[in-house]
Amino acid sequence: MARYGAAHCMYKLMQERKGLLEDLLPSLACGAVTGNDFLSLQEILSRVDVNCGDYDGTTPLHMAAICGNTDMVKFLLARGAEPTVRDRFGGTPLYLAIKYRNYDIIKILRAKGASLALPPVRVGLEICNAVATKDFQLLHGWFLSGTNLEEADYDTRTPMHVAVSANDPEMVEKLLYYGATPLVRDNWGRTAVDDARRGELQEILKIFHPKYTEQFPTMEAYQKFKSEHSSGEI
Repeated sequence: MARYGAAHCMYKLMQERKGLLEDLLPSLACGAVTGNDFLSLQEILSRVDVNCGDYDGTTPLHMAAICGNTDMVKFLLARGAEPTVRDRFGGTPLYLAIKYRNYDIIKILRAKGASLALPPVRVGLEICNAVATKDFQLLHGWFLSGTNLEEADYDTRTPMHVAVSANDPEMVEKLLYYGATPLVRDNWGRTAVDDARRGELQEILKIFHPKYTEQFPTMEAYQKFKSEHSSGEI
């Protein structure tokens, strides 16, 4: 009976250790990604699913997107990593690639159909913050991801509204280059053009004129023209 009890305890201990190891494997996988250790990662992935997540839901693909390791991203995608998987905070690998300004990985993930899977207002707030802090690199990441750069905050204030409010001609021109317009109306019915006029921001008004002051003074006029021209070029 004593031998049986000792054997049972030993078996239980081994099972607990096995369970603990399995719980640690996702974190070990992410550690292997961080260390660019393909051999260890292959061994770990032979025991767990490639989409396994650690305590924060961070998968190996999330970590590769953070590290900017294109070879690791390609390897994980080839192993079946899901490009739309979300961590505990709602972040996808594409979102993290944008956040860490890893442009090549943004392109790879987009080609695989990756998405942000974030509420539009959160996206709008983050892009507005990038504009407010003059973070051109981050803004470029959002552009490469195919995100609509007219996503707005809770007051329907767009990144263009923010750039005009900051009297930042350089940012205004960059947003126009990326395809944004100054024609979206906020919750008070004002466009970025209206804000520029109200503030008598002559340098910015020169940028908007005449395309957004005479040719297309409203979003409706702009969209009508675009719909009538299949190329979308104006």
